[in-house]
Amino acid sequence: MDSRSVFEKNLAAIRRRSEQLARALEAASSEGVEEVVGPRGAVTLRQDGVLLGSTYDPIREGVQLAEKMAEAPADIMIAVGFGLGRQFEPYLERNPGTLIVYEPSLPRLRAALERISIANLYARNRDLYIATDPNQLSNQLAARYVPGLRIRVFPHPALLRLDREAVAAIVERVRRVKDASDTRSVTSIEQLAPWAWITAGNGRRIAERVAFGRLENLFRGKPAVVVAAGPSLDKQLPILRAHRDQLVVIAIGQTLKALRAAGIEPDLVHILESRDVSHQLTDAGDTSGLCVALSSDCHPAILDVPARASFVVTAGASPLGIWIAKAVGEGGFTMGGGTVAQGAVGLALALGANPILLIGQDLAFTDGRAYARGSAYDFVEVDLDEAGQCTFKNMKRKVGLLGDRDLDTIEDEARKGQVIWVDGWREGEKVPTWRAYAAFIEQYREIGILLDRVGVQLVNCTEGGARIPGLQHRPFAEVLAELDTTPFASREAILAVHDAAPRYALADFEPAIARARKAIAGVEKEARRGIKEARQSGTRLRTARSDQQRVEVLRGLARLEKRVKRELERIPWLDALVQPEIYNAIAAARRTERIDASLEELAEESGYLFEAARRGIERARDWFEAFEASFDEAADTVASEAPAAQPGGPRSDPGQPSLRTSSPSVRPMPAAASDR
Repeated sequence: MDSRSVFEKNLAAIRRRSEQLARALEAASSEGVEEVVGPRGAVTLRQDGVLLGSTYDPIREGVQLAEKMAEAPADIMIAVGFGLGRQFEPYLERNPGTLIVYEPSLPRLRAALERISIANLYARNRDLYIATDPNQLSNQLAARYVPGLRIRVFPHPALLRLDREAVAAIVERVRRVKDASDTRSVTSIEQLAPWAWITAGNGRRIAERVAFGRLENLFRGKPAVVVAAGPSLDKQLPILRAHRDQLVVIAIGQTLKALRAAGIEPDLVHILESRDVSHQLTDAGDTSGLCVALSSDCHPAILDVPARASFVVTAGASPLGIWIAKAVGEGGFTMGGGTVAQGAVGLALALGANPILLIGQDLAFTDGRAYARGSAYDFVEVDLDEAGQCTFKNMKRKVGLLGDRDLDTIEDEARKGQVIWVDGWREGEKVPTWRAYAAFIEQYREIGILLDRVGVQLVNCTEGGARIPGLQHRPFAEVLAELDTTPFASREAILAVHDAAPRYALADFEPAIARARKAIAGVEKEARRGIKEARQSGTRLRTARSDQQRVEVLRGLARLEKRVKRELERIPWLDALVQPEIYNAIAAARRTERIDASLEELAEESGYLFEAARRGIERARDWFEAFEASFDEAADTVASEAPAAQPGGPRSDPGQPSLRTSSPSVRPMPAAASDR
């Protein structure tokens, strides 16, 4: 078969999966990649003097590469460099997992696909993917990776010689995608229960404030700016002041002091921290004129700061916050985010704003600074040493503002690990950051994809710091010059909605509470049946005389699991109290990388699941009691403190796997990573 026929056949197979990749290959040229015939007639390829495969036996070499790829187990293998492509079939024959092939050079990929047929391999392996740019790879990996899966990156030897920097960059990109997913999933699971108890303690406060959903689409088509606290904010404030009346200005709490010093009053100030960062508001002066948008699970002291208008924001990832809102007919849940600035983007999206502009979103270190001058934490400095380590300075002062930790236990200089160099806002520039911010960059990339799908522009106008893949990067003044210059009364519109909205009392929630208690009784009945069956299954499995009898035991457990799952699906708000328990139960049951469990282990895991559901139900009852108690002024303290210290709430069982309970000052990263 001639090279044209081979390529056309490959192209047809690729087009069925990715029209974008097929078009790129069709338009590409293999010029610069030459064919080389070896001494025994074997055909290989060469670019810039580097052979992409053996001139003696490329087929055997492919088998050897496949064996090297399989030396360590991987649920997701990322092969960096296509080479001649002969390694993939022998690898997949023995390792039928996900294989993502990243080839940064379209000419090299086209040259290889003109000589080796992968059409049948592509058809047989639905988990085989090809990417030719970092964003494609990120999307493919993010769609398939979940915490716990093992990722391995295998660079092709030829690509290491041709472009070692490209290999290093893609290894770092893979790490960022993994970190972002781990951070979002694992930490969110761990924090579901503590946040749930804070939400219960905030019950009365939530009821007496206005649901942010009431503002949905209030500013459809109007431009909004999200003000974060990175060091590049300093130069943007004069521009923002000049255009203030043409924008919806949404600030994170850390920036309020700096904004006011520049003569700018934001339309909304957003805070979602579950630790007491009320100083972000009070240190900026008189709060009585503020319009604040606070998460349902933020610290009660923040909700108690006097404000002209106070909205409660409920993110789509807050099961019990959603229950509270729906109980009284409220809606309009926001996108949320891993950081407070990303949460603010979610607010702008809910308001209907378009475009949404980012300023102060450095996500990197600038001139030894991590925060904007005049912002809440402008005293925090960053030192980058010769060994490539970054250290945050003046941490005692920052932690002292929270007032919830013994400062004698806090190091004033907190080492945060290896500096990571990432693409800068300015094309061709590299800027230093650290692992937490790198994960935030990846989360922003995913947010950009989401907004693009719904026709909303997210534009990074920071003019400094890190580049966020997939977003437009344009100067702030340039974007503003293209917008409608007609001022609009954003504050007045917000206040009109606020003042007309209803407030609620405990009596308004009582019908929904009664229905919820009835629903959890149904789950409890099925869970107790499952616990009884699981306890008996071990003996039945050991005494079974045939595989068929063992299968029947497991089928019985599976049927009960299905019933419990069906009941849980009817009350999704219970996830916050059940999922952390299930997650930790499975982690306690399996501390091994083995994928296959024994029959006895499967039965044991069923028992953990049923027991976790039962304990979650007990906690749900306690949660409703705490929610009701929050309406009693006599009991109106920080009701979250005792339960939050024990993730199970008042009935947390000694000896059970515990969650990380210290709610971070910005989620989901540690306090030192407080978002900008």
